[in-house]
Amino acid sequence: MNSNTFQDQKDQKLSYKFGSMQHVDKGVRQQAVDHNIEVIKYGQELGSTSLTVWLADGSSFPGQLNFRNAFNNTLESLQSVYDALPDDWKIFVEYKAFEPNFYSTTVGDWGQSLLYANKLGEKAYTLVDLGHHLPNANIEQIVALLLNEQKLGGFHFNDSKYGDDDLTVGSIKPYQLFLIFKELVEGMDARGLNHATDLGWMIDASHNIKDPLEDLLQSVEAIKLAYAQALLVNSKALNDAQLNNDVAGAQEILQDAYRTDLRPVVAEARLRAGAALNPLGLYREQQIRQQLIGKRGEQTVATGL
Repeated sequence: MNSNTFQDQKDQKLSYKFGSMQHVDKGVRQQAVDHNIEVIKYGQELGSTSLTVWLADGSSFPGQLNFRNAFNNTLESLQSVYDALPDDWKIFVEYKAFEPNFYSTTVGDWGQSLLYANKLGEKAYTLVDLGHHLPNANIEQIVALLLNEQKLGGFHFNDSKYGDDDLTVGSIKPYQLFLIFKELVEGMDARGLNHATDLGWMIDASHNIKDPLEDLLQSVEAIKLAYAQALLVNSKALNDAQLNNDVAGAQEILQDAYRTDLRPVVAEARLRAGAALNPLGLYREQQIRQQLIGKRGEQTVATGL
């Protein structure tokens, strides 16, 4: 479940123009808390077990905001939401470097998110959105450290060139996606985590020049491929290279896995699971068939047959 306090709704009494959980007005903060608790109730009805909180809170100009007060107000608000969580639920604190505010963001990076998660309790975790970092951030290192601290809660998968572009997963930086999955596989195995269920996975890609379902199919394919390549890494050989400071050897081990074409293997696995060998191709064939059926129907009506 994802709450929304980054835009005003028609029926709400108070505005989030100057923030929600950070707001100087306790009434606005309480409104944001109440909304999150309402979302939890909807989630229970839908069978969900987690809540993601992303805040647009921050400031656009120096002096606009007292950083310490904003942090403490947000922590107090999040604590109220945390206290309302069912016993089997988790809360994910999402972070973002900038936008819609451009001078400061109250949960601006993984360190701030981790601070909140540690202060809130064992049911609170950090959520990583691949587009929510400053350019060239080492996301794979962030993933490794959060796993090490047992505070990685989940992912929003997308890709970016300049900022929070929300492009198709793997369309811009496929090697980075592979390196992230390498850290995920290694870190989750070290913690004994179930790859499929112990983290929250979500595709958060949205672009208006593609068919949304085609974009989704491409994203799923990129994720499966990067995961398969990460499973192919010779972890023992890589560990030996690291212990011997064999820099070139370590690079070769990673790139050997990345450069291995596993698309046929992923397609075969999909087929054995009862899905299509070529999902995008099948989807396009179905779209053409529907168009033809629609045209035949129009011709039938036009001819009176």
